[in-house]
Amino acid sequence: MKNLKRDIMSKYNNLKFLKETKARISHTCYNCRKEIKKGEIYYPESIGRVNAPGIKLRKFCKECYEKHGEKLLTLE
Repeated sequence: MKNLKRDIMSKYNNLKFLKETKARISHTCYNCRKEIKKGEIYYPESIGRVNAPGIKLRKFCKECYEKHGEKLLTLE
């Protein structure tokens, strides 16, 4: 049986990009699990103006972005 959630999300993969953002609350980096504290710069996934409720967008710390760059978008 196909994984329906994975199929639905895959149609948005080509629209995703990482956007530099200043944290207003604390978050956790998806890649290294480091805490992103309030006021720090981090890079959340974004899909622009597409309204896609229910899609979990990942957040990455500045260190992971500097190390891996846009390759973070291809992580599963």
